[in-house]
Amino acid sequence: MSELYRPGEPVKLQFTGSASEYFRIWIVNLCLSVLTLGIYSAWAKVRRKRYFYGSTLLDGAAFEYTGNPVAILKGRLLVLAVFTVYSLAQHVVPLLSLVLALVVLALLPWIIQRALQFNARNSLHRNVRFGFNGGKMQIFGVLLVAALLVPVTLGIGYPWYLAMKRRLFVENSRYGSQRFAFSATTGDYYRGAMKISLAFVGFLAGSIVTLGIGLLPFYLLLRAYAEVVLARLAWRNTTLAEIRFDCGWTVGGLFGLYFVNALGVMLSLGLLVPWAAIRTARYKLERMTLQSPQGPAKFLAAAADDVGAVGDEAGELLGFDFGL
Repeated sequence: MSELYRPGEPVKLQFTGSASEYFRIWIVNLCLSVLTLGIYSAWAKVRRKRYFYGSTLLDGAAFEYTGNPVAILKGRLLVLAVFTVYSLAQHVVPLLSLVLALVVLALLPWIIQRALQFNARNSLHRNVRFGFNGGKMQIFGVLLVAALLVPVTLGIGYPWYLAMKRRLFVENSRYGSQRFAFSATTGDYYRGAMKISLAFVGFLAGSIVTLGIGLLPFYLLLRAYAEVVLARLAWRNTTLAEIRFDCGWTVGGLFGLYFVNALGVMLSLGLLVPWAAIRTARYKLERMTLQSPQGPAKFLAAAADDVGAVGDEAGELLGFDFGL
């Protein structure tokens, strides 16, 4: 068993990425994407994800991303083609644009399902793939709440939407043959939303008192507070078999991270974007912990053996990724 994991003790993820390494990837991705009018962006996405996955270690083993940039490019070209036809139809045949919009809305659950399946299917750890089995009708239900209930209730239904969305994603995700579970309730999300709303009132009042001078710091503080509340709620109610997760982000830690990142990016005219991305990934990942009675390493090894014994039942890789 790895020295990183001892039965009953929480275990942290490790992040080994560096700003200098990622800057080289980022600047090449940016230049080639511009020179190819966006075509290279599919390859840029794969290079970026492979770097961050490969720099994230659990039990000394890195995560992997095996997405095919051609599949991503096909999805983006399809989206671009639909958007182009829709834009032209608005000026030539308005009725056709309406029909096209309805068709896209009808296909949206399928599009989101394929994107989630593609991303999960191409994410691995110890050669064991993740997976997503959510159905189109489940996704349609979440979209319906977001599109109809949230606006009609003037935002009161938003916590319900957040709870539905998180439950849909977690409970339909798996690692090998093991499924994730989610125990948070809609009431938990409403209590979290109440805390964020009260914080918003306080931060807004503080910004007014400072005559707008503190607008950016107060915005970053509110963002940090909201992220901490929602992340802790989500991860502390997520399990994978006997493994429990925890999130150690703090409001002060995130605020300091975002504030320094914002100053660095603004003063460098954007050149420190890779540096900010690495700092953010390191802070968030290295404060995520896993815990189980016998130690996560034993579970991960058993999952790898199980997949090796029964084979991969997921079939062929999906042909499209819509970049969602």
